Amino acid sequence: MRPIFLMLSSLILAAGCAQFPEVDAATDPEVANAPYPALVPVEAVLENEAPRLDETSEAGLEAQVNRLKRRASDLQNAPIE
Repeated sequence: MRPIFLMLSSLILAAGCAQFPEVDAATDPEVANAPYPALVPVEAVLENEAPRLDETSEAGLEAQVNRLKRRASDLQNAPIE
């Protein structure tokens, strides 16, 4: 068991000596000098939008569920070529 432990620990230590590319060189200098984005009030971010569901949404969702179930059944019964 000792040789395995010694080998694994040496591999872990060797991985720590790897050289990584410079992250700062990957960014454009213009990004560092770019202005900060404008701050907006929280109320503007949290505004309630119109509901996306209405009275006819249930029928549309049920139709989509049935189509997906039918497609899943077709895929399960399809022969594998």
